Amino acid sequence: MTAGKDATLTINGMAVAGDEGSYPVHNPARPAEVVLHAPITSVYQVDQAVGGAVRAAPGWAAVPFDERRRLVVAAAEAAMAAVESDPDLPAFLTRENGKVLAESQFELATISGVAQGFGDLAAEALVPRQVAGGGKVTFEPVGVVAALLPFNWPVSVLVSKLAPALLAGNAVVVKPPPTCPGTALVVAQAFARALPPGVVSTVNGPGASVGETVVAHPGISMVSLTGGVRTGRAVMEMASRRLIPVLLELGGNDAAIIAPDVEPSEALAEQLLQAALLTSGQVCMAIKRLYVPESRLAAMVEALVGRMAATVTGDGLDAETTLGPVHTAQAAVFASRLLADASAAGVRVHRPGQIRELDVRAGGYFVPPAIIEAPDRRAAIVTDEQFAPLLPVLAYRDLDDAIAAANDSQYGLGASVWSGDEELGEQVASQLQAGTVFRNAHGPGALDPRLSFGGWNDSGIGQEYGIEGVLAYTRQRSTLPFRALS
Repeated sequence: MTAGKDATLTINGMAVAGDEGSYPVHNPARPAEVVLHAPITSVYQVDQAVGGAVRAAPGWAAVPFDERRRLVVAAAEAAMAAVESDPDLPAFLTRENGKVLAESQFELATISGVAQGFGDLAAEALVPRQVAGGGKVTFEPVGVVAALLPFNWPVSVLVSKLAPALLAGNAVVVKPPPTCPGTALVVAQAFARALPPGVVSTVNGPGASVGETVVAHPGISMVSLTGGVRTGRAVMEMASRRLIPVLLELGGNDAAIIAPDVEPSEALAEQLLQAALLTSGQVCMAIKRLYVPESRLAAMVEALVGRMAATVTGDGLDAETTLGPVHTAQAAVFASRLLADASAAGVRVHRPGQIRELDVRAGGYFVPPAIIEAPDRRAAIVTDEQFAPLLPVLAYRDLDDAIAAANDSQYGLGASVWSGDEELGEQVASQLQAGTVFRNAHGPGALDPRLSFGGWNDSGIGQEYGIEGVLAYTRQRSTLPFRALS
């Protein structure tokens, strides 16, 4: 897909334009550049998409699992072939999203592998559970799933929702992120064309109105959202009016604890920054708070700053760039305010990385990375989810203090402990209040898709990945043992 091209929706197997016209999608690195004219779905088209999914769902659910699995994997392979046939697509994703090209290439390369992995999980998860005496529990599809995607990794999240939902026997209506919908629309369309009409459809539009129309539609049986806490609350409130289930993967403010047995080093700093700066810090499970023993704070900051000096902020398409822009002007303003507040409080802010002058002149939403040294624990840079390449580094007295500080958050998505002592690492991990706890690693690259992933507290409801992530798209039926008529 080339910059400036019109994208299309997929409704009931047909590629169609938006009834309400289109809107421009801009490049976060070059805000004056229109990357895409994105379609605006009308209320009528939403009704067509959901209505078609309602009609398609029973037939899709009736397909035997082994055949359904074959079809889903084949659809993913068709999507992979569509990606590989368009060598410009990774660059297009970078233009509409802002992330560096290597991340876009990696994201688009994972489509078929993710679907195959979920196929294995579904084969295990969906087996009826037999109970002694003849009773059983079966796992039935919910019907029609609304899948609402985030901007940061839209294709990865698309496939991680489509695959388990389809394998469980559901039809899916996809709503891409309004600020970068193009690549997700292309991939979803490839899925849709490889499956019966109506099993996968897409809708799109700026702002929240199209998503709200989808969630409120009486044909929707479940909503699966990856997004922010505010959006999650709004979706849950709307879903509660019809008592339909929701799967919400929301924000995070992940803490990483460096245990007292770990010496700061360049290698450790490299690992920590990779986990903190992925997608310019715009990852729900990025490290967003780092806790270090008091005696090692200065050495850890020095190692981090030394490693951060090698970063280059700029256009994600340039080979020397290691960090792209944040996705929106509002995100850049928010990050700048957090840094300004920290500086005004007398906190030392380190910004050793480079930013290319030609990118500054282009007016992109660039936020050079920063290490914020020993801010107050109640400072906004610590308590808020930055969603930017900003890393506060805080000192702790002992591990009990570190654990208490890490748990002092409204979020509970991920956390990590770094220690050479496996027993100590397990002891700390068992006390961290988060849905996913890493040991000597952190972030998406360290996830094991065989294990469930989901947040506590404001970080969400429900589980993705693992067999639990397949069962999230089902409802259970218990069939009692046969009894002879008296």
